Amino acid sequence: MRRYSDIFPVVLLGGVMALAGSAKSIYEDAAKAWVLNRLSQWGYGTEAATVMSGCIELAPAFGGAVAIIWFLHWYIRKELEAAHLAFDRKLRRPAGDFGFYTAYLIVTNTSPTEKLLNCRCEIVELRDDENAVIETHIGLRTKNQADKSAQGRFNLDQGAEKEIPLFDINQSSDEETLGVINADGRELKFPYGIYTAKIRAYGDRGTADELTVRLNTSNCEFIIFRDAPKARV
Repeated sequence: MRRYSDIFPVVLLGGVMALAGSAKSIYEDAAKAWVLNRLSQWGYGTEAATVMSGCIELAPAFGGAVAIIWFLHWYIRKELEAAHLAFDRKLRRPAGDFGFYTAYLIVTNTSPTEKLLNCRCEIVELRDDENAVIETHIGLRTKNQADKSAQGRFNLDQGAEKEIPLFDINQSSDEETLGVINADGRELKFPYGIYTAKIRAYGDRGTADELTVRLNTSNCEFIIFRDAPKARV
């Protein structure tokens, strides 16, 4: 692929500035001529023409300043509200075999330049098939934190991703239980059924990303919703 010359950006910038200067000069001359003509038709003197000419010269600068301020406000707000830690919405079946399965999600650092620190994920609320809330604010851990004493918080390099286990499904025993994998070591087990979880991922900056998942333990059907599922009637 052909590379541009090192002076290409300078030449391009110079051309843009020259065009902008020419456009400004043409605008001022044309606008002044129009205003002077109108003022003479309306019977105003030279003083009024001088004042109006000055206002015409200030109009482009004032408009440009307003546009720059609006752009900076939009850009800064976009950067502050961006969810750099985001869930991968691709559908994946629970991993495992021989009656043991793990349902999991993947979080990604979407920023190509900034490392994320002190990230965490949690199940904000867990509901059963009757849409009743059975647990709230369950802290989650990453796959690599399974044997570590400190769990829950993690760092994530630029463009990197981590697996976040959610549920363990045990079909090899008579109990047939669903276990919630949490960061604080609590034993959370529930009978087989259909469960819906609202999950959030928090980075050290930006807004939290959120999605909803539904798991049917009878057939390991794992559904990821971009929006919250509609309530059953």
